[in-house]
Amino acid sequence: MRIAAVCVLLAALLSATVPSDSASWQKDVQLRAMADELARSKTLQLNTLEKPYFIQYVSEDSEGVTISADLGGLTHSSRFHVRRPSVEVRVGDYALDDTNSIFSTSRQLGLFPLDDDYGAMRTILWRTTDALYKSALNQITQKRNALREIADPDKTPDLAPAKAVQILEPERKFEVDQSAWEGWVRRASSRFASHPEVMRSSVQFRAFGSTYRLINSEGTIVRIPQPLATVQVRASSRAGDGRRVWNHAFVIGLDTSALPKSDELAGLAQTVAVETESLAKAPLAEDYSGPVLFEGEAAAEMMAQVLTDALVVRRKPVAPPNANTAAIQIPASVWATRVNSKVVPEWLTAFDDPLADSYAGVQLAGHYRMDDEGVPAERVSVIEKGTFKGFLLSRQPVRNAGGSNGHGRLPGPFGSELAAVGNLFIEAASPVPEAELRTKMLEKVKAAGLKYGLIVRRIDFPSTAAFSDLQSMALQARQSGYSRTLNQPLLVYRLWPDGHEELVRGLRFREFSAKDLRDIDAASDKPYVLNYMNNGSSLNLLDASSALVGSSVVCPSLLFDNVELTRAENDGDLPPAVPPPALTGGE
Repeated sequence: MRIAAVCVLLAALLSATVPSDSASWQKDVQLRAMADELARSKTLQLNTLEKPYFIQYVSEDSEGVTISADLGGLTHSSRFHVRRPSVEVRVGDYALDDTNSIFSTSRQLGLFPLDDDYGAMRTILWRTTDALYKSALNQITQKRNALREIADPDKTPDLAPAKAVQILEPERKFEVDQSAWEGWVRRASSRFASHPEVMRSSVQFRAFGSTYRLINSEGTIVRIPQPLATVQVRASSRAGDGRRVWNHAFVIGLDTSALPKSDELAGLAQTVAVETESLAKAPLAEDYSGPVLFEGEAAAEMMAQVLTDALVVRRKPVAPPNANTAAIQIPASVWATRVNSKVVPEWLTAFDDPLADSYAGVQLAGHYRMDDEGVPAERVSVIEKGTFKGFLLSRQPVRNAGGSNGHGRLPGPFGSELAAVGNLFIEAASPVPEAELRTKMLEKVKAAGLKYGLIVRRIDFPSTAAFSDLQSMALQARQSGYSRTLNQPLLVYRLWPDGHEELVRGLRFREFSAKDLRDIDAASDKPYVLNYMNNGSSLNLLDASSALVGSSVVCPSLLFDNVELTRAENDGDLPPAVPPPALTGGE
């Protein structure tokens, strides 16, 4: 009865969203140009060579506002409107096509006119489709030749079929009070003026209103809004020994209603400034091996990083035996061979549910109804009672897995689409009160004969590390054999037996990956909601990619039996020769 009711409800929703005839969606000039050119492109054939078996057109119609300020002065304010089409042409069939080889190229991008010029749009699609079709013919020939040289090639299909869907949601008008946000951002940035030990700082606001259109040769037609908004507060300083310290705070939502404004934004900047000053004065930490409590934000950041590397499988592209494979190394998922195996304590469960739009009153940035391949979003159970059940999937099949589960959200290499986290929920069957985790950790500290334990409250994820810091991280990774690890912790506290805390600086994690989740000893009863910008990489560098999506992790604080941290290698630099000029904070 319950299943039948859900089916009836879903049918009602779709009938309300999908037009009964084609005339209504053809009023959309972009969709009409895409559909008309798609119908013509189905006739593509060069001499007696094979025709395309799959063609897809996408248009991202995006408007946005970006505002930045430093020390109370507006440094940037701009508004943009751009339409980015992309074209995908596949030759062969679902089992074997021109993608997923070292010869495969990414989808070709261009720009659509903003004035709804139907003819210009069709011309752009025509030129691009023609070029990609000819390129695909060459690529599949090279791929087939390479496969003949491989003794036991992977026969996993290159594209999973998908049921045709038609979902047309109304366009949303992009409205942002740019003048008001300029004032709020300036005011927030001015808080740093009264903190002279903070050497660099910035406050940035960004809001995007995008309409995503997709149409393909399977019959799928999609028009959905994809809004996103974010506030970023960043600061850095130097300690007395010249070592750089840095800190940040991000707030991300699907629209500006989720962001702090006015006094709340100024208060956020004040908190970051005070924390950064405290970091510069904090003592340099020493190597540590023992129990670690990841509290709130840090627990969610840790899970976001390690599970990005565990829940998604990236296929190795086809390459001739004599190819330089060192240049195309794709790391295997930590859990690539762990399906139906225990990976975390049996009282821990995890699932990804993009259809959830909020949690405990907090808007979830990973909410979406349809992924970027036109596949409806699904709730996916990834861990059940400690056992890993399966991966987040796009339409690129992986070995021993079925078709897409609606998580294809980012452009990937070699003509693929990467799966990405939507809203990832981590739940504990037997949570304990937050304060009890501290007690349990101190008991472990005493049993191990240690002087103190460590609490991590913020990890540099997404990373705002400077280039010099990234170079240091790369050097340390090379020295450790390129083992997986976490980004550097930003806020780390020693917890002494008498219960008092001491902020320390200069630590980094040794080897750490999803394999270490087996060492979780306890979880709190207080979940933390982390919204972040996801570029599909476990080393998620802020603004390091043009392709970003919103993701969320809902996770409680987590206590680990043993985690190793060591002093970060950082030679430091000379402090400023003279103090900063006198500034007056506030307005």
